[in-house]
This record gives sequence, structure tokens and C-alpha cells, in this order.
Amino acid sequence: MKFNIAIFFFFFSLYVTAQNRATLNYLNEPISVVFSELEEKFNIKFSYNSELVNDRFITLQLKEALLEDILFFLEEKAAIRIKKESERYYTVKSRRLRLTDTQELDEVLIEEYLTTGISKKNDDASISLSPQKLGILPGLTEPDVLQSIQLIPGVQSPTETAAGLYIRGGTPDQNLILWDGIKMYHSGHFFGTISAFNPYITDEIKVYKNGTKARYGNRISGVIDITSDSEIPKEINGGFGFNMTHADAYLKAPLDNKSAVMVSARRSITDAFDTETFRNLSQRVFQETKISDGNKIFEDDEFLTTKDIFYFTDFTVKAMLKPNAKNQFTISSLYTKNKLDYGFLIEEFEEASQDKLEIINQGTSFNWNHESSESFSHELNVYISDFELDYIGSNSITDEFSDALNKQNKIQDLGFSFDTDWKLNSTKSLGLGYQFSSNKVAYGLNFIDSEAPEENFDESNIDTNNTQALYLEYRYKTKNKWFINAGIRTNYFSVSDQLFVEPRVQIERALSSSLRFKISGESLHQAVSQIVEFNTQEFGLENQIWALSDGVNIPVLESAQLTAGFILDYSGWNVDIEGYYRNIQGLTSFTLGFDNIDDFFSKGKSNVFGLDVLIKKKIQNYRTWLSYSIMNNDFTFDNINNGESFSGNTDITHHLTWSHTYEWNRFNVSLGWNIRTGIPYTKAAGLIDTPDGTVIDFKETNGARLPNYDRVDISATYKFNVSTNEKWKGKLGVSLLNLYNKENILSRTYEKRQSTTETGEVLREVNRSSLGITPNVVFRLEF
Repeated sequence: MKFNIAIFFFFFSLYVTAQNRATLNYLNEPISVVFSELEEKFNIKFSYNSELVNDRFITLQLKEALLEDILFFLEEKAAIRIKKESERYYTVKSRRLRLTDTQELDEVLIEEYLTTGISKKNDDASISLSPQKLGILPGLTEPDVLQSIQLIPGVQSPTETAAGLYIRGGTPDQNLILWDGIKMYHSGHFFGTISAFNPYITDEIKVYKNGTKARYGNRISGVIDITSDSEIPKEINGGFGFNMTHADAYLKAPLDNKSAVMVSARRSITDAFDTETFRNLSQRVFQETKISDGNKIFEDDEFLTTKDIFYFTDFTVKAMLKPNAKNQFTISSLYTKNKLDYGFLIEEFEEASQDKLEIINQGTSFNWNHESSESFSHELNVYISDFELDYIGSNSITDEFSDALNKQNKIQDLGFSFDTDWKLNSTKSLGLGYQFSSNKVAYGLNFIDSEAPEENFDESNIDTNNTQALYLEYRYKTKNKWFINAGIRTNYFSVSDQLFVEPRVQIERALSSSLRFKISGESLHQAVSQIVEFNTQEFGLENQIWALSDGVNIPVLESAQLTAGFILDYSGWNVDIEGYYRNIQGLTSFTLGFDNIDDFFSKGKSNVFGLDVLIKKKIQNYRTWLSYSIMNNDFTFDNINNGESFSGNTDITHHLTWSHTYEWNRFNVSLGWNIRTGIPYTKAAGLIDTPDGTVIDFKETNGARLPNYDRVDISATYKFNVSTNEKWKGKLGVSLLNLYNKENILSRTYEKRQSTTETGEVLREVNRSSLGITPNVVFRLEF
């Protein structure tokens, strides 16, 4: 089967079709002239305000370029935004950028890092994604915000979820996720399988794996900075649609020519329609939990579901005001919710059980952007973010016993930042900023057992960390030669009464017109993270809670990273090679949850060596890219494995993806192959009797590995016009995950289970498998 797929990939790569192209050679040409020639060459029309083209000149040289590539370069070089309204008509608007980004210095090096809508600039270590322009990706019919990121080398999801992003050996809670300046503490729906962010109102996603700007802080792994659309439209526009898990709608309406409002909403449809997609997702999420097996004592026990409620929803509201060319104000609000209420009954024993879980993350931000002059601007951002997790689990047998476990985790995060940009001259600029945040974290765990009151407990903790940060950045750039971004950030954490200094530097040097060398180094610290609590492990879902560092049991996390590599952009080939080393201090067994530990608490560190490689080729309207990552992630803990290093929990040694996209008229198709090394796990030798009872005898921590992971995904979309004036447009898409239904094991643990054939307990191997073959269908209308 794998051989046949490889043959299919080969012939698919050779099948390409010609498309209209143009060779352009402009030297300081008025942009109005460029628009006129493009209209003639491609039979299109541009609509724009005549004031927009005044004093705008273009220098551009492109050979046999597609229209979409030409428009991309025009957007970047002229600081404009071009929107496709129909197959023929385009609107042009001014695009407001930070002053430090408006230097006319050939900013973009790779305009299509993977496909359309994904770019990489040579004046920033980030990778930029624009969902509105994003081309089709393997297995995705819609531009899921977090799943799209996983195609970037060095970004992995061993759990096969959208929200479970592991960036270069870091864990998901070590990623800083911002939505319009609001810190997010829960970024997924349906236990992480779907992003909690609506892609149809998202303007840009900036992803940092390294070279993090000094303005970002209090996380030690990646940065995912999401901004929603802030343009003020001239007329009402919007859209709505559905797939096999949820439906959504959004609307953007101008109040006048200087203000607008945007609203969006999404909700799962799974409580109304039982789809094959949701059934497969449910099977993967709930496998080997109380919800899947009914808390059975014996394998042949039969149980009856008494309650089955689950849904997720999110909605946003954004108001925009631009009173003049120098000021812009926005107010953004986001609300996300996941709710589960499940109950079952084993009639033979009159045993009832119920689990209620509710997770809410909401926030609001206010942003003011002001340009005092051509050389100086500032930005003020104020935000509040609230996270709340409530879980209640109960079990009872009529006239015998009852128990109840309550868990709460709450975060109130309030903060503001004031950032300035000062352009010293055409090659130098300074950035200076101050940030403050107050982070109140509460945790409570309560257990009541009517049969064994001595096991009852009530634990809780509330603490607050006030963070103050001051940063300074110096940027130096010469045309086609040097780019240097050197910064320093100081963080003061009140919870540990410590001051941390974080130097950061990013350097790029052009070795030729198509080859660049890059190197970066950074130091990062984090005072809030997730720890594993074992009291709700029977429920099997969401058994991590947010907690503040206390300097003792939960140290402040520290990370240092050094990165170096090359970027090649030549004749349709894009190659990005980057090697890195990371050292993470402050890890504990609380944060990682090992199966085999001699002591309940142990401190440790992580050393990560890795190499990320991306090779991409574009042939007319066909694209293919190969992404490969090799990583060695070793842990060292005081009381684990006799203090010797061992493989980290998600140490994926090799990870290869090979993706293809092809465009033909209104059709788009994408195929992707994903293969990687299995993650480590701790193997069990058997059961042993101790004075405290029977326990599992584990071998060396993370001394074994799961089988290799292997999956092929495919997707296709078709775009069409609904109205004759092309104002109403539609899209129909289908996708198949795990095309050849490969059974992949995502994790392996062990548990004690009552024997059905003899007295006593037996050891049971618990394997959690990946998705089987899973279809999805999407239908959308936009106007």
C-alpha cells in the first residue's frame, strides 16, 4: 500500500498545468501605471481611491510570475492590501504597518514559505500565516488556525490535536498564545481537536520558533500571535457555513467611513446531528476513559448511558475606529466554552456515575495605535483574560456508598503594555516598551467518600503574580546585506521576588542575492505553567491545571536557545535549514507526570538538539514541499533513572512530512504524507506485592518506544459564484484523514484490572490509538 501511495505521489508531482504569467520590469514606476498594465495583461480590474496612488512608486523585477505572486509583492512593497472580490475585480486599500516595518528594504525573502498565505520575512524570525489567503492544506478543507501551524518544521502534535503544539521540545503550556493582545489559557475545542479561534475573521498569525522579539515574554517555548481583521469596510460583508462538527457565521459592517463593527460565532452541531466525523473524533478522545468503558470493573459488564450532553461554542465582537490617518482604536472581545455532562448506570450493581466538565476562556482588549510623526509611533494595549475550569465527578451504589470529586482552576489575568517605535534613519530604529500584568491563579480539589471518610481531603491554593517588564530593541538593516535585531528584556516576578534579564539577538546576512545566513540566541523565563494532578486520572481528560511558580516545588522555568542556519530562494526552489540547541531548567515531575518515579517529586532539566529542514518547489500552479526534523530531547532528573539522562516524553527523533497542492481553475486538491518516530513510554514488567498492596513494577523510565506513526491525508475544494454579479460566492470541500486507515498508537500506559477468571488483579496494557479514516465535508457562502 505504501508503495502505491509513493507511486501516486510521484505521478501527482509531475502533473502540472500552465497558467497565465507575466514578466515585469519596473524602476520607480508610479503604481497607477502598474495597475493599468496588470489590468490589460490579466483581464482584471482594480478599484481604489485615487489618493491612494499619489506619491507611490514601485521598483519590481519578476520573470514569468503568476498574478497572485505579483499582487503579493505589490502589497509588501507599497504597504497596500489587495482583496479579491471576484474572479475579475480587486479592491485596493492602504495598509498600516509599524514604522520599524515600513522601511523600503526588500522585506520579503520567501513569499510562499509553504503555500499561498504563508510567508517568511528576512527582517523577522517569525513565519506569517494569513488564513484569508491560505492555500489548501492536506486534510484541511478550512484554514484551522492551529492545525495549519503544524506543517511548519519543528512544530509537532504527538497527541494528534490542534491545540497540543510542541515546539522544539517545549510543551503546549510553554507557548505564548495571544488573540488581539489577550493571553489565552485554553486554545482548543473538543479537548484540543479543533482550534478555538475562528479563521474567517483572522487577519494574521505570526509564529516564532526562535528569534523571539523582546516585546514577548513569560513563556519559554514558541509564540503564536493572532490578530483579527481590523480593516474598515466600505460595505457590509460576511459569510456562514458548516462542516461535520460545527457551524459558523461572521458579519462585518461599517458604521460610517471611519468606524466598523465585526461579530462572529461558532457552535458545534454534534448535539443535533450524529456525524461520522464526530463519532471518529469522539472515539479517539474518549477511548480508555470512564466515558468509553462506563467505569466497568469487569470487561463483560454492561452499562446504560443516562446523560450525554456535549457542545462547544465561541463568539467574538470587535469595534474599530480610525478617526484620522494617525490614530486607530480597536476593542476586541472573545468568548470560548466547552461543556460536557455525561452519566451512566450499571444496572446489575445499581452503580451510577456522572461527570460534568465546563471550560471557559474569555477576554477583552483595548488597543490604541498612534503615529506622532513619520519617525515615531506608539501603541497602547490593555487586556483582561479569564480562564475557568470546573469538574464534578461522582460515583454511587444504591444503599452502599457514594463519593464525589470537585476540581476548580481559575485564572484572572489583567495587564497593559506601552510600546514605542522610533525610526532613527533609513537603516536604524529603536523599540522601547513597558509591560505590566497581574496574574491571579486559584486551584481547588475536594474529595468526599462516604465509605472511607479517612480518605477525604480538601486542598486549595490562591496566589497572585505581578509581572513588570521593560524591554529595549535596536534594529539595523541595510538593503540586501545585513539585518540585526538586538534586544534586552527584564522581568520581575513578584511571586518569587526575582528579577530576570533576557538578552536576545537575531542576525541575518545576505551571502548572495538568493542565499542568506542567519543566527539567533535568546533567554526566556516563565512563572505560570501547567502541572499534572493524579486525582482525576480516572476521568482521563483535562488532568492538568495551571499553577504559579513558588520557587520551591514549582520553580520558574528558564530556557536558553541558540539557532543557526541558511535560507535559499532560487529559481522556484526554497530551502530553509536551521539547527538549534535548547536548555530548559526548572522542570519537575509535577509538570510532566512520569509513570515510574521513585519519589513523588523530582526536579530536572532538558537538553534539546535539533535540525529543521524545509525544501519547497513550485512549478506553475503545483507546489510540493518536504519538511524534515531530527531532534534529540533528553531529560535529567535527580531521582529518576539514577540521575542519568533519558528520552523526553515527546522525544520524536525523526519527523517527515511530504505535501502537495494543485490548483486547476476553481478546483484545489492537496495530499500529504506524515511519518515520524514513535514517542517514548515506560514499559511495565508486571505486578508485585508490597506491604501497601499490589503495585505496577515499571522498567526504565521512557526506555521503550511506540511503533512509528504513519498517516496520509487528502482534501479538495471547489469555489463557485452563487449570484450573477459575483457578490455571493461559495465553497464546497471534502477531506479524508488517515486515507488508508493506518492504526497508530499515540500513547501506552498500564493499569491494574480486576481479573475475570481468578481472584486478584491483573496487569492491563492501555493503548490510545489515533484517528481512523475520518471524512469531513464543508459548505460555505460569503458575500
